[in-house]
Amino acid sequence: MKISGIRNSLILVFVFSLIFGFNYIVNAAGKSSGTTVIQYQGKDGFNITGVLDVPNEASVKKKVPLVIFLHSLGGSKRDWKTLPNLVKGLGCATLNIDLRGHGQSILDRRSKKRYWPNFKNLEFSKYPDDVNQGIKYIKDNYPEINVSKIAIIGSDIGANTAILAGSKDFRKVKALILLSPTSFYKGLDTRIPLADYGIHPVLIIVSQSDRYAYNDSTDLIKYAQGKKQLKVYPFGGSGVDLLQFQPESKSLIVDWIKTNFI
Repeated sequence: MKISGIRNSLILVFVFSLIFGFNYIVNAAGKSSGTTVIQYQGKDGFNITGVLDVPNEASVKKKVPLVIFLHSLGGSKRDWKTLPNLVKGLGCATLNIDLRGHGQSILDRRSKKRYWPNFKNLEFSKYPDDVNQGIKYIKDNYPEINVSKIAIIGSDIGANTAILAGSKDFRKVKALILLSPTSFYKGLDTRIPLADYGIHPVLIIVSQSDRYAYNDSTDLIKYAQGKKQLKVYPFGGSGVDLLQFQPESKSLIVDWIKTNFI
């Protein structure tokens, strides 16, 4: 009898383990949180690497918006430093991408290393599609992220890329934050695409000391069709350097996202 009782107890423990284990799997399915290194392919098979950070509260039933970060030419995803974490604090998932030819995004489809100084304009023209492929990757793999509500923060060539990616996917990309954008750079012409982006809100930040970007930004803002703001600092360098030399710009970006995107 004792042996029979022990056996029955072991069976019950096993059954309960299966039940609770199954419930844990069901509850965890479709939900991830924290920081993850992701890799996906551009249309031509180039390997793009980024860091995805998802708030703990995200779930399939409570989807969170996505904010994508695109760095400057010659930089990397590390250049944004604390800004992605500040944006995550608003309840957004963040995707911080190394543009092709930069950082960890240096392998083409044949696993040959390719670096941006050797790129021609044809290669730079693939940047917007790389971003849109990233959005598709997130849609296919992270159901707790609302890919119908995306903002893009871009710096320098990343700002130009943001405009073109946003205009191609304007139904999903609902806001643009542009640091030192230009009208034309490395073959990326932004004027008509910004007009095509429609009535979504646009924030442009630039310093007067960056004459090329300043002149272009003051003209480019005219093409934005929706709510728009041009913030000009007297100095601060170009692109992400503004965040270091003008620390107030971080608060400006976070508050602007709260008001115009969240």
